[in-house]
Amino acid sequence: MTGRNLLLVQGGGPTQVLNATLVAIVEEARARGGFGRIFGARSGVSGLANGQVVDLDSLSPAELELLRVTPGAALGSSRAKPTQEDLSRFLACLRRLEVCDILFAGGNGTMRGAEVIGNYCHESGYEVQVLGVPKTVDNDIAVTDRCPGYASAARYVAQSTRDLGMDVCSLPQPVSILETMGRSVGWLAAASAAGKRDERDAPHMVYLPECPFEVDEFLSDLERVVAAQGWAVVVVAEGIRDGNGRFIYQVEDPAQSDALKRPLTGGVAQFLAETVARRLKMRCRSEKPGLLGRASMLHVSSQDMADAKLVGQGAVRGLLAGETQKMVSLVPQDAASETGYEFVPLNWVAEVERPIPAEWISAGAIPVKERFFRYLEPLMGDLLPYGAIGMDCLWKG
Repeated sequence: MTGRNLLLVQGGGPTQVLNATLVAIVEEARARGGFGRIFGARSGVSGLANGQVVDLDSLSPAELELLRVTPGAALGSSRAKPTQEDLSRFLACLRRLEVCDILFAGGNGTMRGAEVIGNYCHESGYEVQVLGVPKTVDNDIAVTDRCPGYASAARYVAQSTRDLGMDVCSLPQPVSILETMGRSVGWLAAASAAGKRDERDAPHMVYLPECPFEVDEFLSDLERVVAAQGWAVVVVAEGIRDGNGRFIYQVEDPAQSDALKRPLTGGVAQFLAETVARRLKMRCRSEKPGLLGRASMLHVSSQDMADAKLVGQGAVRGLLAGETQKMVSLVPQDAASETGYEFVPLNWVAEVERPIPAEWISAGAIPVKERFFRYLEPLMGDLLPYGAIGMDCLWKG
């Protein structure tokens, strides 16, 4: 080969800080040297299969600075699993571009794709270094303390739940159900209680995929809360399941399935609101911020932005140090670490989901213990302080 060119691939759902990682990679690669050109794959592995790449070297410092605070996935993303034909086309593209180093920024599915592509190149006699760069609002990647993207989305959920409670208690209606993202894990739904200060504060009930959901029990608990104070805010993760592991609600229309042929889970809040109205004869609204929770730059956490930069820098440094078939893993903030990260094998994290630890989960209306909030609050940062004007249902301070 005549050059050591670098390729960046973005995969899975976007976040508020994914592009900050892209910027960190470009800036670190330029600062460290040792690379030829820097390419980005268009639309994730789907674009790579078609040889669609862009030249990231052309980005000016001013453009990078603007991109750093831009949500979404600037290169485009995908959830496709590569076929054998795709792998052959990937390899042809890598040879043509003389790419020796690949960074895959994404979740546990993207880490699986990185592992597969790295192995295929090795078996084909084309040696490349492959590293994974973590990113997901779900916070469900294994063997990393936290995932860039989560803290900002969690801050959005916590602030929005608090805001919703302020609205609902102003004109009791009496029930509002807020749905968060989280197909398999409840990290985001649990974050909704971060602004709760007493039993009257929203949320009053939170439901996670980690805990079986029973409709009759939910209705009974809700009726009791409304009887006690006249209103209630409930938070549900989109992927809550019953005791047999079945989704409480999912869209059956095949046209609504994602690229991995999984049925769409969003809509459980509306389903439950209709159930409440029908069975309890009680007015109930549903709220579904959906993609807004991972796109709002106004809710970006400063720690999240710092983590997004750190994993990008760490990935470049890892390549230059000869690391391959690994992922950059953030270590706990209180750990003794010179860098703040380490490298873990891709096969430890590929398609492995990390739920909320069982020891952090409790029985009750708010199903997480104080240990969860001690973990979350330094990552998320402060929420807006609100005052009270003669209404005991409002937050003080």
